[in-house]
Amino acid sequence: MAGFSGSFPFPGNLTARFTTPADETFLLDLFIEARPWLAWAQGSPDFLRALYEQQYRAMRAGQEAIYPEHVDLVVEKAGDRVGRVVVDLGYRNWRVSELQVLERARGKGVGSDVLRGLQMAATGPMMGITLSTPIIGSNGRQVYQRLGFRTTGYEPPHFHMGWLPPGHPEAEALETLSAQVEAQAQAHMTKMMAMQAQARAMGALQGGN
Repeated sequence: MAGFSGSFPFPGNLTARFTTPADETFLLDLFIEARPWLAWAQGSPDFLRALYEQQYRAMRAGQEAIYPEHVDLVVEKAGDRVGRVVVDLGYRNWRVSELQVLERARGKGVGSDVLRGLQMAATGPMMGITLSTPIIGSNGRQVYQRLGFRTTGYEPPHFHMGWLPPGHPEAEALETLSAQVEAQAQAHMTKMMAMQAQARAMGALQGGN
């Protein structure tokens, strides 16, 4: 991965290439599209744009600090920019810290094809891939499970997940860990749902008095 230059193919007729200064406007627009809640702040359009730009710069600086060995790639389909993926190239695994797809390109398997391409690239050097996905408001966990990822951690608000290439010596341990984490997560979510139901019931009783 670290030796790639120019553009290289991914499944689904996708290509990926390193970002350039000419991509900055696209990357900022992608950042804005993925975070609509920032627009809930009160202010003029110029103020909101400045807020987004500030948050975008902070995000980029954070990535540089946390993942100094990362690669930042623009994903294209037939020459049209459709997304972005940021991968940290660790010694034992690759960390997908960002995977964003334009709204108009979603629902077409772009994100899945990007991950399949990374899995293909990771299979030769027998590198694992890790990522995190929100517990609530996302179907990412189910998508990643279909791609062979397994749950490795449960830390609200995120599930942590990992994938290992076929034949990896730690594959069996990953399956065992995933089963344990899934059971713990299910128990915790069941407990939280029961507590929420109890709180609603108490609220209804108090409201009726």
